[in-house]
Amino acid sequence: MHKVINKSQKNKKQVQRLLKDIYMLLNKSIESHDQVIAYKLIDLLKLAFGYGMMRQDESVRLMAVSVAALNKGNPDTVNFILDAFKPLIRQIAPEFVPSAAEQLTLIGAIALKKKQKFLFAKVAECIFLIMERPDATGDKKIITSVIEALKVIGVLSLRRRDTALFREISVRLSSGFNGNQVTVDITETLITMLSAWLHRIIGLNETSLFDILEESSYSLLESNVLLETKLDLLFEEWGNLAASACLNPNSQIAGRIIDLLFTLASMNDDSRRWARTISIAGRVAKLAISRHGIAVAFMAFYPMLEMGRKLLWSELRFVQCIDECRQEMLFAIVRESLLIISFASKQDLVGSSGQTIVDLYKCWVENPAMAGKQKSIKKYCQLLLLFWLKDKRKVRKNLPHNNDLTEPMLFSDSERQRFRI
Repeated sequence: MHKVINKSQKNKKQVQRLLKDIYMLLNKSIESHDQVIAYKLIDLLKLAFGYGMMRQDESVRLMAVSVAALNKGNPDTVNFILDAFKPLIRQIAPEFVPSAAEQLTLIGAIALKKKQKFLFAKVAECIFLIMERPDATGDKKIITSVIEALKVIGVLSLRRRDTALFREISVRLSSGFNGNQVTVDITETLITMLSAWLHRIIGLNETSLFDILEESSYSLLESNVLLETKLDLLFEEWGNLAASACLNPNSQIAGRIIDLLFTLASMNDDSRRWARTISIAGRVAKLAISRHGIAVAFMAFYPMLEMGRKLLWSELRFVQCIDECRQEMLFAIVRESLLIISFASKQDLVGSSGQTIVDLYKCWVENPAMAGKQKSIKKYCQLLLLFWLKDKRKVRKNLPHNNDLTEPMLFSDSERQRFRI
């Protein structure tokens, strides 16, 4: 080994022969469970990789001995082999990095199947090492291979409910991209990865995992890694996932997704995206109501109601100055909410939209998280009621009999005139 290393011009055939002999002996030591010899041989591989002595398919060969060691029930040897991946990743030519990421992903999947969680975590560490290569962010193939590998590793960690590892992956992903310029294609790949994670979280119905995903998504947005031009894809995919989540009557995640989409839509004054978010929220709320009824589906409808309440409260803070944009956003939410309420009332043959608003008011104020906001909730529900009554075809007999909502009326004459109600 030292003779080959010390040569100024390395003979390619000598290197190949040397590596071939090391792998042959390594396979024999794994077969005979001789860990001492295996460790010495892996040390030689690390030394060779550190000096750039490697073949084109070196990561495939390294994966093969890792799987052989796992099948022989020798995880400690695999742990040592994964250390050899580190100099390989640093020295390997850029065009072979995607293959190395694929081999690491395969080792991670098999390690998890063998219930070797510490090896799985070490595989994730090696994949993040690829991101530290100086050429990683500028090479689309390298960074795409890393994201694809993290997508699989993230889904597998979620499948095992390994919250600590999933948090580690999410945090390192965000910090790894921080300050880097990305292309539209990279943003699209990242959104696909986040959607795959969200799909798994919905299946697990774990809000604590959604908290981690939400934090990571905000971090990627703040660092401009999720480019504005591709956010429509995120709205489309996450809207569909919210619809899937609302089919579970015990899930809170549908409402959390809609709430996040409203927050993203509020970050800029893009009226087109705002209208799209309202449409998505309305679609999810109607689906939840059709499956579970208004009481059970309340949490899927809640983000739209809450956004309307906040907008109304913001609007009423300014007496003289009227923000036309904010007012139009409020009216758009009120219109969509009344459509949902009308849809919900039709589910009950003897119900009315007015009575459905009263039912929503009861669900809302009884929510422990809404403590201290009863007055603003009541005022927003009265706004919905007054808008509903604007239609002259509605007759007074359809008014709800519940005085908890209608009495006292919280809107002054000037406020009613302002909102044209």
